[in-house]
Amino acid sequence: MRILITGAAGFLGSECVELFKERGHEVTTADKTGSVDLRGDLADQKFVDSLPDCDVVVNCAAVQYVSKGIPTIFRKSFFERNNVLAAKNLCGRYRQQTTHFIHVGTSMMYRQTGQERYDIHSKMAGEGVYSRSKMAAQAFVDTIPGAATIIPCIIGGQGREGLFRGFVKMMTKLGIVAFPGHGKHKIHMVHVVDVASLIYRVAETRASGLFNAADPDPLSIREWIDEIAAELGVRRVRKISIPLLPVMFLSWASGYRVLAREQLLMLKLQHVLSIDESLAIGWRPRFSNARIARDIAVHINRGAALQTARKREA
Repeated sequence: MRILITGAAGFLGSECVELFKERGHEVTTADKTGSVDLRGDLADQKFVDSLPDCDVVVNCAAVQYVSKGIPTIFRKSFFERNNVLAAKNLCGRYRQQTTHFIHVGTSMMYRQTGQERYDIHSKMAGEGVYSRSKMAAQAFVDTIPGAATIIPCIIGGQGREGLFRGFVKMMTKLGIVAFPGHGKHKIHMVHVVDVASLIYRVAETRASGLFNAADPDPLSIREWIDEIAAELGVRRVRKISIPLLPVMFLSWASGYRVLAREQLLMLKLQHVLSIDESLAIGWRPRFSNARIARDIAVHINRGAALQTARKREA
Protein backbone atom coordinates (compact mmCIF):
# COMPACT_ATOMS: atom_id res chain seq x y z
CA MET A 1 0.00 0.00 0.00
CA ARG A 2 0.97 3.63 -0.48
CA ILE A 3 0.97 5.21 2.98
CA LEU A 4 1.17 8.91 3.88
CA ILE A 5 2.12 9.53 7.51
CA THR A 6 1.79 13.09 8.83
CA GLY A 7 3.55 14.11 12.03
CA ALA A 8 6.05 11.48 10.92
CA ALA A 9 8.98 12.92 12.90
CA GLY A 10 7.03 12.77 16.18
CA PHE A 11 6.94 10.17 18.94
CA LEU A 12 4.08 8.08 17.53
CA GLY A 13 4.57 9.04 13.88
CA SER A 14 8.15 7.80 13.74
CA GLU A 15 7.08 4.46 15.26
CA CYS A 16 4.38 4.13 12.58
CA VAL A 17 6.90 4.91 9.83
CA GLU A 18 9.19 2.14 11.05
CA LEU A 19 6.38 -0.41 11.30
CA PHE A 20 4.83 0.27 7.88
CA LYS A 21 8.26 0.19 6.21
CA GLU A 22 9.13 -3.07 7.99
CA ARG A 23 6.00 -4.62 6.48
CA GLY A 24 7.06 -3.59 2.96
CA HIS A 25 4.73 -0.65 2.30
CA GLU A 26 5.60 2.46 0.29
CA VAL A 27 5.72 5.21 2.91
CA THR A 28 5.76 8.98 2.35
CA THR A 29 6.50 11.07 5.45
CA ALA A 30 5.44 14.64 6.18
CA ASP A 31 6.09 16.95 9.12
CA LYS A 32 7.06 20.52 9.99
CA THR A 33 10.55 19.46 11.05
CA GLY A 34 12.80 16.44 11.07
CA SER A 35 14.13 14.09 8.43
CA VAL A 36 10.99 13.61 6.33
CA ASP A 37 10.12 13.40 2.64
CA LEU A 38 7.83 16.43 2.65
CA ARG A 39 8.42 19.29 5.06
CA GLY A 40 5.61 21.76 5.61
CA ASP A 41 2.73 22.96 7.76
CA LEU A 42 -0.65 21.24 7.50
CA ALA A 43 -2.26 24.56 8.41
CA ASP A 44 -0.94 25.82 5.04
CA GLN A 45 -3.53 24.94 2.41
CA LYS A 46 -0.99 25.05 -0.43
CA PHE A 47 1.23 22.52 1.29
CA VAL A 48 -1.70 20.18 1.94
CA ASP A 49 -2.85 20.47 -1.68
CA SER A 50 0.64 19.33 -2.75
CA LEU A 51 0.46 16.08 -0.74
CA PRO A 52 0.41 12.93 -2.89
CA ASP A 53 -2.46 10.58 -3.61
CA CYS A 54 -2.22 7.44 -1.49
CA ASP A 55 -4.12 4.40 -0.26
CA VAL A 56 -3.94 5.26 3.46
CA VAL A 57 -3.41 8.51 5.37
CA VAL A 58 -2.21 8.14 8.97
CA ASN A 59 -2.61 11.52 10.65
CA CYS A 60 -0.35 11.64 13.71
CA ALA A 61 0.19 15.40 13.40
CA ALA A 62 -0.93 17.36 16.47
CA VAL A 63 0.34 19.45 19.35
CA GLN A 64 -0.37 18.76 23.00
CA TYR A 65 0.68 20.14 26.39
CA VAL A 66 4.11 18.47 26.25
CA SER A 67 4.86 19.75 22.74
CA LYS A 68 7.70 22.20 22.23
CA GLY A 69 6.95 25.81 21.41
CA ILE A 70 3.60 26.22 23.17
CA PRO A 71 3.19 29.98 23.73
CA THR A 72 2.46 31.43 27.16
CA ILE A 73 -0.34 33.52 25.69
CA PHE A 74 -2.64 32.85 22.73
CA ARG A 75 -2.57 29.13 23.50
CA LYS A 76 -6.09 28.62 22.16
CA SER A 77 -5.18 29.94 18.70
CA PHE A 78 -1.99 27.84 18.77
CA PHE A 79 -3.99 24.63 19.35
CA GLU A 80 -6.65 25.65 16.84
CA ARG A 81 -4.10 26.25 14.10
CA ASN A 82 -2.07 23.10 14.66
CA ASN A 83 -4.87 20.68 15.52
CA VAL A 84 -8.10 22.02 14.03
CA LEU A 85 -7.08 23.92 10.88
CA ALA A 86 -4.50 21.24 10.04
CA ALA A 87 -7.16 18.49 10.31
CA LYS A 88 -9.65 20.55 8.31
CA ASN A 89 -7.19 21.01 5.45
CA LEU A 90 -6.10 17.38 5.46
CA CYS A 91 -9.67 16.07 5.53
CA GLY A 92 -10.61 18.41 2.70
CA ARG A 93 -7.70 17.10 0.61
CA TYR A 94 -8.69 13.43 0.95
CA ARG A 95 -12.48 13.52 1.53
CA GLN A 96 -13.47 12.85 -2.08
CA GLN A 97 -10.97 10.03 -2.64
CA THR A 98 -11.01 6.33 -1.83
CA THR A 99 -8.15 6.90 0.63
CA HIS A 100 -8.55 5.21 4.01
CA PHE A 101 -8.17 8.03 6.53
CA ILE A 102 -6.82 7.13 9.99
CA HIS A 103 -6.69 9.90 12.59
CA VAL A 104 -5.16 9.90 16.09
CA GLY A 105 -7.36 11.44 18.79
CA THR A 106 -7.02 11.36 22.58
CA SER A 107 -8.87 9.69 25.45
CA MET A 108 -9.32 13.16 26.93
CA MET A 109 -12.06 13.65 24.32
CA TYR A 110 -14.26 11.54 26.62
CA ARG A 111 -16.19 13.59 29.16
CA GLN A 112 -14.28 12.94 32.38
CA THR A 113 -16.70 11.45 34.91
CA GLY A 114 -14.48 8.88 36.64
CA GLN A 115 -16.68 6.06 35.37
CA GLU A 116 -15.46 2.47 35.55
CA ARG A 117 -14.47 2.37 31.86
CA TYR A 118 -14.79 4.68 28.89
CA ASP A 119 -15.97 2.89 25.77
CA ILE A 120 -16.54 4.28 22.27
CA HIS A 121 -20.16 5.06 23.16
CA SER A 122 -19.26 7.18 26.21
CA LYS A 123 -20.18 10.83 25.98
CA MET A 124 -17.50 13.10 24.52
CA ALA A 125 -16.78 16.69 25.50
CA GLY A 126 -13.54 18.68 25.48
CA GLU A 127 -12.40 19.67 28.98
CA GLY A 128 -9.55 22.07 28.09
CA VAL A 129 -7.98 23.85 25.12
CA TYR A 130 -6.19 20.70 23.95
CA SER A 131 -9.10 18.26 24.14
CA ARG A 132 -11.50 20.86 22.71
CA SER A 133 -9.19 21.28 19.73
CA LYS A 134 -9.11 17.50 19.25
CA MET A 135 -12.92 17.40 19.39
CA ALA A 136 -13.11 20.11 16.74
CA ALA A 137 -10.65 18.18 14.58
CA GLN A 138 -12.72 15.02 15.01
CA ALA A 139 -15.74 16.82 13.55
CA PHE A 140 -13.88 17.09 10.23
CA VAL A 141 -12.71 13.46 10.39
CA ASP A 142 -16.34 12.40 10.84
CA THR A 143 -17.17 13.82 7.40
CA ILE A 144 -14.91 11.29 5.67
CA PRO A 145 -16.67 8.02 4.75
CA GLY A 146 -14.95 4.99 6.26
CA ALA A 147 -12.54 7.02 8.42
CA ALA A 148 -11.08 5.57 11.62
CA THR A 149 -9.94 7.32 14.79
CA ILE A 150 -7.48 5.79 17.23
CA ILE A 151 -8.16 7.00 20.80
CA PRO A 152 -5.08 6.38 22.96
CA CYS A 153 -4.75 7.00 26.68
CA ILE A 154 -1.35 8.15 28.05
CA ILE A 155 1.24 6.98 25.53
CA GLY A 156 4.44 5.65 27.07
CA GLY A 157 7.74 4.25 25.88
CA GLN A 158 11.33 5.41 25.63
CA GLY A 159 11.34 9.16 25.08
CA ARG A 160 8.18 9.90 27.07
CA GLU A 161 8.86 11.02 30.62
CA GLY A 162 6.35 13.54 32.01
CA LEU A 163 5.44 12.91 35.64
CA PHE A 164 7.82 9.95 35.78
CA ARG A 165 10.94 12.14 35.58
CA GLY A 166 10.04 13.79 38.88
CA PHE A 167 9.23 10.43 40.45
CA VAL A 168 12.60 8.94 39.51
CA LYS A 169 14.56 12.01 40.62
CA MET A 170 12.86 12.29 44.02
CA MET A 171 12.98 8.57 44.62
CA THR A 172 16.67 8.05 43.82
CA LYS A 173 17.93 11.20 45.53
CA LEU A 174 15.59 11.68 48.49
CA GLY A 175 13.73 8.41 48.97
CA ILE A 176 10.38 10.20 48.70
CA VAL A 177 7.81 10.82 45.97
CA ALA A 178 5.28 13.66 46.17
CA PHE A 179 2.23 13.81 43.90
CA PRO A 180 -1.06 15.77 43.73
CA GLY A 181 -4.19 13.92 44.85
CA HIS A 182 -4.65 10.64 46.66
CA GLY A 183 -3.11 8.60 43.83
CA LYS A 184 -5.28 5.55 44.44
CA HIS A 185 -7.46 5.43 41.31
CA LYS A 186 -6.47 3.63 38.10
CA ILE A 187 -5.00 5.54 35.15
CA HIS A 188 -4.53 3.74 31.84
CA MET A 189 -1.35 3.85 29.74
CA VAL A 190 -0.41 2.36 26.38
CA HIS A 191 3.00 1.72 24.84
CA VAL A 192 3.81 3.63 21.64
CA VAL A 193 4.63 0.31 19.94
CA ASP A 194 1.13 -0.96 20.72
CA VAL A 195 -0.53 2.22 19.40
CA ALA A 196 1.41 1.88 16.14
CA SER A 197 0.42 -1.79 15.85
CA LEU A 198 -3.25 -0.86 16.32
CA ILE A 199 -2.97 1.76 13.58
CA TYR A 200 -1.39 -0.86 11.34
CA ARG A 201 -4.18 -3.34 12.08
CA VAL A 202 -6.84 -0.73 11.30
CA ALA A 203 -5.10 0.05 7.98
CA GLU A 204 -4.66 -3.62 7.16
CA THR A 205 -8.35 -4.43 7.73
CA ARG A 206 -9.64 -1.05 6.43
CA ALA A 207 -11.64 -0.82 9.65
CA SER A 208 -13.66 2.31 10.36
CA GLY A 209 -15.02 3.96 13.49
CA LEU A 210 -13.44 4.54 16.90
CA PHE A 211 -10.78 2.32 18.45
CA ASN A 212 -9.49 2.80 21.99
CA ALA A 213 -5.82 2.06 22.62
CA ALA A 214 -4.80 0.92 26.11
CA ASP A 215 -2.59 -1.82 27.51
CA PRO A 216 -3.69 -4.43 30.09
CA ASP A 217 -3.94 -3.93 33.85
CA PRO A 218 -4.06 -0.17 34.52
CA LEU A 219 -2.29 1.04 37.66
CA SER A 220 -2.73 3.85 40.14
CA ILE A 221 -0.04 6.49 40.71
CA ARG A 222 0.88 4.73 43.95
CA GLU A 223 1.30 1.47 42.03
CA TRP A 224 3.42 3.25 39.39
CA ILE A 225 5.73 4.34 42.21
CA ASP A 226 5.96 0.79 43.57
CA GLU A 227 6.85 -0.59 40.12
CA ILE A 228 9.49 2.09 39.54
CA ALA A 229 11.04 1.54 42.98
CA ALA A 230 11.22 -2.21 42.39
CA GLU A 231 12.80 -1.74 38.96
CA LEU A 232 15.42 0.71 40.25
CA GLY A 233 16.14 -1.26 43.40
CA VAL A 234 15.00 1.48 45.80
CA ARG A 235 13.89 -0.36 48.93
CA ARG A 236 12.10 2.37 50.84
CA VAL A 237 10.05 5.14 49.28
CA ARG A 238 7.87 7.47 51.27
CA LYS A 239 4.77 8.53 49.31
CA ILE A 240 3.55 12.08 50.00
CA SER A 241 0.07 13.01 48.81
CA ILE A 242 -0.35 16.74 48.09
CA PRO A 243 -3.94 18.02 48.51
CA LEU A 244 -5.37 18.46 45.03
CA LEU A 245 -7.66 21.44 45.77
CA PRO A 246 -4.90 24.09 46.15
CA VAL A 247 -3.14 22.70 43.07
CA MET A 248 -6.38 23.04 41.13
CA PHE A 249 -6.82 26.61 42.37
CA LEU A 250 -3.26 27.59 41.41
CA SER A 251 -3.74 26.02 37.99
CA TRP A 252 -7.03 27.85 37.48
CA ALA A 253 -5.45 31.17 38.60
CA SER A 254 -2.62 30.68 36.10
CA GLY A 255 -5.00 29.95 33.23
CA TYR A 256 -4.21 26.23 33.63
CA ARG A 257 -0.54 26.74 32.89
CA VAL A 258 0.68 25.05 36.11
CA LEU A 259 -1.27 21.95 35.15
CA ALA A 260 -3.85 21.71 32.35
CA ARG A 261 -7.48 21.05 33.20
CA GLU A 262 -7.28 17.62 31.54
CA GLN A 263 -4.23 16.71 33.64
CA LEU A 264 -5.98 17.77 36.84
CA LEU A 265 -9.02 15.65 36.01
CA MET A 266 -6.79 12.64 35.46
CA LEU A 267 -5.22 13.23 38.88
CA LYS A 268 -8.70 13.40 40.39
CA LEU A 269 -10.67 10.71 38.54
CA GLN A 270 -10.24 7.16 37.29
CA HIS A 271 -9.27 6.97 33.62
CA VAL A 272 -9.64 3.46 32.19
CA LEU A 273 -10.58 2.54 28.60
CA SER A 274 -12.47 -0.39 27.12
CA ILE A 275 -10.58 -1.90 24.17
CA ASP A 276 -13.26 -4.35 22.95
CA GLU A 277 -13.51 -2.88 19.42
CA SER A 278 -9.73 -2.95 19.01
CA LEU A 279 -9.52 -6.58 20.14
CA ALA A 280 -12.37 -7.48 17.78
CA ILE A 281 -10.29 -6.58 14.70
CA GLY A 282 -7.40 -8.77 15.85
CA TRP A 283 -5.21 -6.28 17.72
CA ARG A 284 -3.25 -7.72 20.62
CA PRO A 285 -1.29 -5.34 22.91
CA ARG A 286 2.12 -6.55 24.04
CA PHE A 287 2.98 -4.38 27.04
CA SER A 288 1.46 -4.25 30.52
CA ASN A 289 1.13 -0.94 32.33
CA ALA A 290 3.66 -2.17 34.89
CA ARG A 291 6.17 -2.89 32.12
CA ILE A 292 5.65 0.58 30.64
CA ALA A 293 6.27 2.28 34.00
CA ARG A 294 9.40 0.20 34.58
CA ASP A 295 10.78 0.81 31.08
CA ILE A 296 10.24 4.58 31.32
CA ALA A 297 11.99 4.62 34.70
CA VAL A 298 15.02 2.72 33.32
CA HIS A 299 15.18 5.13 30.36
CA ILE A 300 15.09 8.20 32.65
CA ASN A 301 17.62 6.75 35.10
CA ARG A 302 19.99 5.80 32.28
CA GLY A 303 19.75 9.31 30.82
CA ALA A 304 20.49 10.90 34.21
CA ALA A 305 23.52 8.63 34.67
CA LEU A 306 24.86 9.59 31.23
CA GLN A 307 24.48 13.29 32.00
CA THR A 308 26.36 12.86 35.31
CA ALA A 309 29.16 10.97 33.56
CA ARG A 310 29.49 13.69 30.91
CA LYS A 311 29.73 16.41 33.54
CA ARG A 312 32.51 14.51 35.33
CA GLU A 313 34.41 14.08 32.06
CA ALA A 314 34.07 17.80 31.30
